[in-house]
Amino acid sequence: MPTDLTEDSPDQWTMRGALVRPTRDVVIEQRPVPTPEPEQVLVRSSLVGICGSDTHALAGHHPFLDRDYAPGHEAVGTVVAVGESVSALTVGQRVLLKPNVACGKCANCRAGRSNACETLSWIGCDVSRHWSGALAEYFVAPERNVFPVPDHVDDATAVLVECLATPVHAVRIAGDLAGDLAGARVVVLGAGTIGVLAVVAALHAGADRVVVTDMDQGKLDRAERVGAAGGVVASATDVDDQVRSALGGPADVVLDCVASQGSLTQAVGLLRRAGTVLVVGVPAREASLPMPIIQDWEIRVQGCAAYTEDDVAAALAIAADEGIPTVEIVSQHVPLDDVAAAFAAATADSSGKVLIDPRR
Repeated sequence: MPTDLTEDSPDQWTMRGALVRPTRDVVIEQRPVPTPEPEQVLVRSSLVGICGSDTHALAGHHPFLDRDYAPGHEAVGTVVAVGESVSALTVGQRVLLKPNVACGKCANCRAGRSNACETLSWIGCDVSRHWSGALAEYFVAPERNVFPVPDHVDDATAVLVECLATPVHAVRIAGDLAGDLAGARVVVLGAGTIGVLAVVAALHAGADRVVVTDMDQGKLDRAERVGAAGGVVASATDVDDQVRSALGGPADVVLDCVASQGSLTQAVGLLRRAGTVLVVGVPAREASLPMPIIQDWEIRVQGCAAYTEDDVAAALAIAADEGIPTVEIVSQHVPLDDVAAAFAAATADSSGKVLIDPRR
């Protein structure tokens, strides 16, 4: 692999990149190094996280990632080449990826809701493979989809900014619907990476108490270490009573990071009247809701899809203020060639965030 990207055209080179083949395996393939088009940058990947959506896709449980795709949407790296009309970024800058690519022109984009763009596409979550992901030695992205990383924020923390942006977005919506999260009682269902960071986001937004449920005691212990007031095993026969006891009453807001039939039913049951459920996790299939209670108690059920530019900026500000508990979340650093083992590790009980270094 050439080290000086100014010598020749990048399309003459090949690189290693991961390919997820749902229900089969994840492999390393050789593919061309992409060439940045106008308003795009070429980034050399430094660290890339394995997301729960990737492990679900590999297992055949993701509703949209049902064909082969090139993964990697949690990423930090260094700009090594820029296309025409790139004005704000320069070669050598360290950046993190905002992977959801919006048109910037539709009604939702104009209203500041780029996460709901009518033609939204995803770097690293694209079965058409137009946008190959960052789980490779290099990736391209629109200039507007990468954010400079402050020098004092290390790569492992920078990777987690994209993860944190999801609960930051959910918490912001909850605040918009409920008026304010200051002093609120919040429940987080699911204590994976997003669930743990949901604790961080809710407390940062002023929540008084956050209680977490999960099937894995190790994950619950971690959630408590980052600030949760309590952790309850989700399979306990008296789970609702335990959660209310730890909260000091019914929940004002429930952040459902599982999004299964069981978790959605539980979420509604934990709320006070006029409470709010935020569906943060990606449902693997359709689910029903207790509509009589939702109607009679005036419960709000709100979907939460990823994040906007403002949410990423807010998450980056938390990272810059040392608000991300990186040591608690990141469990392994793995070379790119060991990607299959990394995916296996990412699905294990009590697993933390597995990061892959494509430079190795």
